[in-house]
Amino acid sequence: MFSLTDSVGAAQERTGVPDVAAALHVQGSTSFAGSAETPFRIASITKSFTATLVDEAGLLDDRLTALLSHTAGLRPESREPLPPVCAGLWSYSNAGYWEAAAAFGDYSAALRERVLEPLGLRSTGFETPPDAAPGHQPGGVVADPSYPVERRASGGLWSTVGDLVTYGLAHCRRWPELKWPVAEALGARYALGWWVRDGVVDHEGSVAGFQSLLLLVPERELVLAVLTNSWRGSALIRHVVDDLGVIARDEVSHAAVEGTYGLDGLEAVVEDGRITERETDPVTGALVERRYRYSAGATLMSWRSDFPREGVARIGWTALPRT
Repeated sequence: MFSLTDSVGAAQERTGVPDVAAALHVQGSTSFAGSAETPFRIASITKSFTATLVDEAGLLDDRLTALLSHTAGLRPESREPLPPVCAGLWSYSNAGYWEAAAAFGDYSAALRERVLEPLGLRSTGFETPPDAAPGHQPGGVVADPSYPVERRASGGLWSTVGDLVTYGLAHCRRWPELKWPVAEALGARYALGWWVRDGVVDHEGSVAGFQSLLLLVPERELVLAVLTNSWRGSALIRHVVDDLGVIARDEVSHAAVEGTYGLDGLEAVVEDGRITERETDPVTGALVERRYRYSAGATLMSWRSDFPREGVARIGWTALPRT
């Protein structure tokens, strides 16, 4: 069994990620590794905060449930419907969270007043902290830390691993309705701002040179938070999760359907059992390319793909028509 410090150190050396922070709460105590006091952008982990706000405000209805569970049939970055070949499929949509946030006159203020302040999350917020970690993109480019206000509900928060442990423990004890599965996808189930599988509740984030994970095992009150400031951060996070053994590897095997798939700036080529993703970062405009083996049961949900319908691949959590 690896210690958190040993695992993070080895993974950082292996991946070359400039900065990382990690925290593991288990059996009533919390251990830290890396730059534990440094704020990182937590990207789409913000989605669970948005879902918590909607629930706290008593606004959950059928439409908001569809938006928060990515079952409203929207494209990733716009409120336009998915192509007809993808209609009815679960498909990840930032735009759904922007629409959900519109239920509040001032979404940022509402989140602070109803979620952040009651939980004592003093290092979590939307304004860039002076000591924040810089995001690193391909080619050594350091990302501009600014973030569009209109996108905040889908991925705009900064936080520390300490705050995320506090938040994660609160979610181990409260808001069970937000972890009730709504849809099946990628060999798991999606609830409201959370993936749910075999007693594990988790969500990753990736934007503007940051990649992150918040993982809970509610029955054990186990919380793992890993934050990185690199487009390569997902590989580091995978190594840490595998070392700690907090997720059982799924024995899921489905054949890949080779071809090129794409939608709205995301292209994925499936060939010889491998996937090459090319995507323009929606905040910075940087081109990001990822290459990895096709897997229907990878430890991290972001590494999973499936082919739910003829002519459609679900890659990067998005339903993509064959091109």
